[in-house]
Amino acid sequence: MIKKPSSSVAGRSTGFGYVISVLTLVVLLVLAAYHHLLPLPLGSELVRTGGSGGDDGSSHNITIVDFFKPFDPAHPTSVPLKDYYRRINLRPLSPYGVASVNFTEWIDEQFEISFEYLLNNVADSNFHNGGLLSQGVAEGVIIASPSKKSPDYFYQWVRDSAITIRSVISNMFILNSTQVYDDVYILNATLAATVLKYVNNSYVLQRLDNLSGDGVKLDQAGQLKGLGEPKWLVDNHPFMESWGRPQNDGPPLRSVAVLHFLDELRQQGLKFSDIIDQCNRSKLLKGRLPFKDERELFEKVIYWDLQFVLKNWQADSFDLWEEVNGKHFFTSIVQFAAIRMGLRFLQEHPDYTWDSFDKSALSNALQKCVEQMLQFLTLGAGFLNPNKNFIVETPSILNSRSGLDIAVIIGSLLTRNYEDNMPFGVNDSGVLNTLYHLVKSMGIIYPINHPKANLNIGVALGRYPEDVYDGVGTSEGNPWFLATCSASELLYQLILESYHAQTDLVIPLNKWESEFWTLIFDGFDDYNRQSYQLVIPWGTPAFTQTMISIFDLGESFLDVVREHVSEGGHMSEQFNKYTGYLQGAANLTWSYGALWKSCHARAQAQTLIGLQSEGDL
Repeated sequence: MIKKPSSSVAGRSTGFGYVISVLTLVVLLVLAAYHHLLPLPLGSELVRTGGSGGDDGSSHNITIVDFFKPFDPAHPTSVPLKDYYRRINLRPLSPYGVASVNFTEWIDEQFEISFEYLLNNVADSNFHNGGLLSQGVAEGVIIASPSKKSPDYFYQWVRDSAITIRSVISNMFILNSTQVYDDVYILNATLAATVLKYVNNSYVLQRLDNLSGDGVKLDQAGQLKGLGEPKWLVDNHPFMESWGRPQNDGPPLRSVAVLHFLDELRQQGLKFSDIIDQCNRSKLLKGRLPFKDERELFEKVIYWDLQFVLKNWQADSFDLWEEVNGKHFFTSIVQFAAIRMGLRFLQEHPDYTWDSFDKSALSNALQKCVEQMLQFLTLGAGFLNPNKNFIVETPSILNSRSGLDIAVIIGSLLTRNYEDNMPFGVNDSGVLNTLYHLVKSMGIIYPINHPKANLNIGVALGRYPEDVYDGVGTSEGNPWFLATCSASELLYQLILESYHAQTDLVIPLNKWESEFWTLIFDGFDDYNRQSYQLVIPWGTPAFTQTMISIFDLGESFLDVVREHVSEGGHMSEQFNKYTGYLQGAANLTWSYGALWKSCHARAQAQTLIGLQSEGDL
């Protein structure tokens, strides 16, 4: 939890003659970290049931069960005055610039188009896109963009590829429409083969020496620096020119993607070896894979990426924008996710016999790393700054930047996982406040946002406020499609997290801790700097009404995307902050993946809101 230090605390302590020892301070810091990393029923940030004062635990709660009905004495609050109570309301929000039915039609169409365009950038003979293969792109390679000049993005980035394959994995199972009462999914074997080809290509890249260092060797000596190479030629040869090296987010993102793939198979009752057999029977694979089951997959691919993280997580590296060398929240959170997921995999397979490593030693190393990284993320790195209520992406450059970066939100989204109790989830106050400040900042610095700046709706977002990369060179930064889509996905995922928790929504009524929520609610000013908290009980009309407001805010970001996507549904990397026209690398794979993921989360959130409003939950 991020809280602004109160000057009154020191005065109070001095007045009563209290002396805070060094030991006490250490204990307080540890407790603060522990509180931030508690299992998140709806997040330690959003749900703290009970009052913040009073014997009955509710004397400072303001409970609202329906925003659209008069005050009901049957549901008393700590502030029984009707007129005072009614000062908290949902903000009115009109998310669409077109008729809602037209927006829905666009979403449905763009959802399909985005995935189609994404697959156009994947070299897979099963898609009959011989264009990439005829250009020398190796099977299983995911190009960042087909653009070869101004700018040249015709390469494969480890990071972009790992993020993209997550969308393919999420679309790998199709709901069987013939099953009326049960959700039965059918495997799309073609997409499963695409994932296998991606993993096979990753196996190849891991073993190639490059300018970052050596690749995987038979012995385990060395730091595996070569796995931190960010960018490769499309034919799997090393990129031999100067670049921002190393970039230590690639290997953890890749291992998270592959472990997510195995999780998806397990949830559908399928074995990795069965998928390989099915793809071979369907003649969807060419050649023999270097692994035949998930044990070998772990040993030959996942293990090495985990080793890279174990050996290099404390080292400086370039950020995901390839500009700044240092410690970065995005890099650290995806590294932490990889280690935690890898540890869980070992714990879930106690009967596996490992040929290339000692399981006990690896488990101990992963567990120790989890503990060290938790402390680093919450205390040591500076991502949580007492003078800021949002998460700082790169603390070392706070003297020249605000610390705001969409990378924080992207990192939270990519590491969201119900099974691994990840910190800094989509309901974390620091993550949500990051979105708030990006909206307020970029609502001003991008002229295309000015008509919407005071309308309490989504705006076009870029990477960070001080950005000067214009898509080709340096002049003025612009909004990015992937950034704006990530904002909408965060809001849809917040809805999913809220329904998954099935507990009351509890929001401290102060603008420091809960600044994001002022985008949803009106009336916080009346309670600011007081100990009240807003309680919206699970299952009440007010809960659904709040979720609908969050949903509408997410819609308003996607409506911005709608305004700037080309007529054929094409997206580039950026769109101009003055004119709104496409700019930078054309048909950026990450842009399509970000929009697809947002629409995918949107569909899930829409279903949950509809179900509960009908009393089905």
